[in-house]
Amino acid sequence: MKSAVIKDSKAGVMKLMAAILLVLHGGHTNPVPTASTDFPQQTPFDALMNCRSVASRLHGMASTAYDAIIQEEFNGDSGYCVEEIVWEELLSVRIPTSQWRNLGDEERLQRVRRDLQLFGLFLEEVLMDELDKNNHTDTASSVDQAVEQLDVLVTAIDVTNNVLDFIPPTDVTDTMSPSLRDPASESARAIRDCVVLRDFKLLVERAHRDFTLLCSKYRD
Repeated sequence: MKSAVIKDSKAGVMKLMAAILLVLHGGHTNPVPTASTDFPQQTPFDALMNCRSVASRLHGMASTAYDAIIQEEFNGDSGYCVEEIVWEELLSVRIPTSQWRNLGDEERLQRVRRDLQLFGLFLEEVLMDELDKNNHTDTASSVDQAVEQLDVLVTAIDVTNNVLDFIPPTDVTDTMSPSLRDPASESARAIRDCVVLRDFKLLVERAHRDFTLLCSKYRD
């Protein structure tokens, strides 16, 4: 008897909830999703647009970090960070325009993810340097923010790879040469940090173009 009372009570509660829903929603209710597949799925275009938005924010942070180190390290003189100053590891992320145009969709995402992760290692070195210097709070803070946003972008790319059913990429391992990791002097270290931030800004610009190109392809 007690069990029957409990069942009747539960049934009454369910009926009451159903009645409330009918009143609130104008006499009808939408079916409640019962499995994850019932929820709206992210489209390739949505995933790529998210990557593009994150890359846009990251570019702003990269530009702020670059401007900060020019000001705090070189009193605003960008001549200490001219284009001719390069490191081999940084050059490896550059792609000739003709090659960039011919990249396949999967290769494009894999390449930009690899290059961004590679620069993540370099940015960690820059951040440690800047945290050790007095009066470099703007550079350290902006680099720290860029590193966090970079992680967000890499995650967004991983989501996009999954949505497009591409092969999961492998993570980048530490390939930094001794000359890049530990420059011979403080001045060389300062130039290294500046070049890293300069080339990182250029890389994020390229990433934004990658996502813009892919968005136009997957729009429909």
